[in-house]
Amino acid sequence: AIFPSLSRSSSLCKKSTRSIQFFCGASNVGCIELNNGLIGCRKGGHPIIWNMMESISNYFENAIFQHTAENVLLTSMLSPFLDSSTMGTLKYIQQSKFSSSMEVVENTGPGLLTRSVCRWLVRNADDKNGNTINEIAETKFCVSQVVVFPSLVFHPFPNHLRKKLSTLSEKDAKLSLLESFVVSGHTKAVHLWGCSWQKE
Repeated sequence: AIFPSLSRSSSLCKKSTRSIQFFCGASNVGCIELNNGLIGCRKGGHPIIWNMMESISNYFENAIFQHTAENVLLTSMLSPFLDSSTMGTLKYIQQSKFSSSMEVVENTGPGLLTRSVCRWLVRNADDKNGNTINEIAETKFCVSQVVVFPSLVFHPFPNHLRKKLSTLSEKDAKLSLLESFVVSGHTKAVHLWGCSWQKE
């Protein structure tokens, strides 16, 4: 991501007309999705962040257990019939199938963030004042202080153009394409959709 105004976006929690306890941005992917490329919360954390951290931890614990169990079963069934070279290939394939790109998106990325924010807002919107008490920290959290900024703030560049951006060789051409999506006075960052964590 490019953060042309990071100093201003980092103080979003302080400069608002009301105190913001948690913020993120809507994605620019053509569907309802919140992007985890840039999120923030007040000092001390927020239940949305804590819930996401717990969910990610549980996902990896379960995935590692399931992956190991499946590999042990498959390896024990096939090992008597495979030579060492083929066995090495099987182990490589098993390791490379540990998690797909969509599993990452759903369990650690935008899918998880979208579900976590929506669940927290729905669960805590019952109080007429928008308040809820978190029993763990005994700190007051308010639904009206959770903000999802529109995509033009952090993610104005649409993900379907990421490959076009990577094919441009000149820096000026890349900047020109990116700047065509920046809304002056509103855009605080531009997510580049590098997807370095994905296998091509």
